[in-house]
Amino acid sequence: LEAANSATAAPCGRRAAMSPAPSSVTSFFSGDEALKEVAKIDGAWNWCLLGPDPDKLPLSGGGRGSIDEMREGIGAHPTSYGLLRISFGVGKQQKTRWVFIHASDADNTQAYSLRERGQASAHAPRMEAVIGKYAQVSTKVQMNSKDECTPEFVIRHVAKVANFDAATLTLEQYTAALEEFRSSTLDKDEEEAKEEACKMVQEKAPAAEEAPPAPEPELRLSDTMETPARQRKAMKLFKKGDNVWVYSNAAGIWHDDGIIVENLEEACKRNGFALPAGSMKAQYDNGRRYKWVTPLQAKDFLKASTRPSPPAPLIGQLFKETHNLITEWHVRHFELSKGFLQWWMTADDARNGAPPNGVVSLLGLQMRVMDTVFSLRTSSTKGIIYSFDATTLEGCDKWTAQLSKHSAYCEAIRENMAKSKEEMDEDPLQPPLAAAFARKQAADKQPKASAVAGAPCAGDAISTDPTAREARVRLAALREDVPAPLP
Repeated sequence: LEAANSATAAPCGRRAAMSPAPSSVTSFFSGDEALKEVAKIDGAWNWCLLGPDPDKLPLSGGGRGSIDEMREGIGAHPTSYGLLRISFGVGKQQKTRWVFIHASDADNTQAYSLRERGQASAHAPRMEAVIGKYAQVSTKVQMNSKDECTPEFVIRHVAKVANFDAATLTLEQYTAALEEFRSSTLDKDEEEAKEEACKMVQEKAPAAEEAPPAPEPELRLSDTMETPARQRKAMKLFKKGDNVWVYSNAAGIWHDDGIIVENLEEACKRNGFALPAGSMKAQYDNGRRYKWVTPLQAKDFLKASTRPSPPAPLIGQLFKETHNLITEWHVRHFELSKGFLQWWMTADDARNGAPPNGVVSLLGLQMRVMDTVFSLRTSSTKGIIYSFDATTLEGCDKWTAQLSKHSAYCEAIRENMAKSKEEMDEDPLQPPLAAAFARKQAADKQPKASAVAGAPCAGDAISTDPTAREARVRLAALREDVPAPLP
């Protein structure tokens, strides 16, 4: 812990380095820089939050999204101090105020002794005095929870200390001023990147590397479909490591994050199903699910994907900076995988499938390195800055190098998703039964050939479930010259 704290205070052996940010993005990583920017009447940032250290002023977050964006920063740390620039009205009639912010979470401070809390409370007047040197603060706002960080709450405090112009300090005037500010600094690409990164965090964050995937739940047509006893023509097979689209019967959708993790050279029984040689195990749904697909089923349930392959994952322990009553560093278990940085309290939590304590998409990565400590923010962090200590220069180099690779992978995925969307709009992938029915209709237009409807392979699993029997009847009907009901 001492080594981690000294690394931030007195870097030695190499100078600070910063990853290049997009030209449209203004990025700061020190409290001094951020406070100076917020103090400007036209600064690129209108808020910043710092940890409880009036000497080092550790920056924990900042941006141009005003109070709503600052709320996320307050939720990331139990104790924060900061400066907010808030404006009302537009044009020459606009009025601007600077507000000192003191935010704390009472639930997260109960574990500290009375002595520790007393020492921490002494930071408040010192932090207020230091921040007051950067701007003429009109009022102080104390927030005891993330929920109190709302425009209405802050405006009420600002108007309370106003004189003759209190009537003009309203929510409507604040909204108009914020819209004018955002329109003058808005970068469409950056905003789109933020939206995509936040969506990635919600939908595409991978499972822990060591957590075992589960089989697809409920009925799996790929496990119950009948296949001909003899293969009449060569089938398209995928090899281990190939990226594929995978159709999920349970969800009724195609997943573009599939990868073949195993190929069977000989017929055998796996996961309760007898499988013929050439069967492929596809892992998908961010690594959380898998399914076995036989060679004859591959054309319906697997499609080749042009998705780029991710860099190698990196797993290990790092110190994470947390601003509580005092600034602390805690050891956490980290996993860098498929463009995401995630962390848990322990490695066992990750293995047992516990939700991560933090998830960061690396799209739009901005990073600063100081000795063994690296700090980062991305399009998904909503202004929050995270700092980690690898404790050694070699470890720091390894983590920052892989972070840059995974950030580049996120950008490649973003471009691939846009391209795939265009292709899907032109030629959408069909569900397997619909595709089979389409092939049946096409076959009806061809001269009839003598053929016997396929019987199940000896290696195929036969379910007695009524729904499964219905699925087999449909597929058998599609193979034969008999009309079949649409799914």
